[in-house]
Amino acid sequence: MILDFTLALNALIWFATLILPLYGLITGYKLRRDLMMRASLLIVCLVVALLTLEVTLTVFATDADREELTVLQGYRPGLFFGTSGSLAMGWALFVLGKALRARR
Repeated sequence: MILDFTLALNALIWFATLILPLYGLITGYKLRRDLMMRASLLIVCLVVALLTLEVTLTVFATDADREELTVLQGYRPGLFFGTSGSLAMGWALFVLGKALRARR
């Protein structure tokens, strides 16, 4: 059950990571820095929760769960680079949205 929850959390993080750059552009245009900060912090907290669950699963995993756990751990490098790239792109688009608003 914890493995299923961890896989669902991984999917949620990827979904949030894909939407964050567009969200950064919208919040920049609306001049809502506080919302962008909350979204960034939420993604970072979800990644920390995922890593905590992975460590827990590594300790308590049964032999039947080892294969799925290996697949989940294979996503880790992509998760770090994808999340950090998405956060950087989101904040860059936030600044671009502010600039578009200022020109208007």
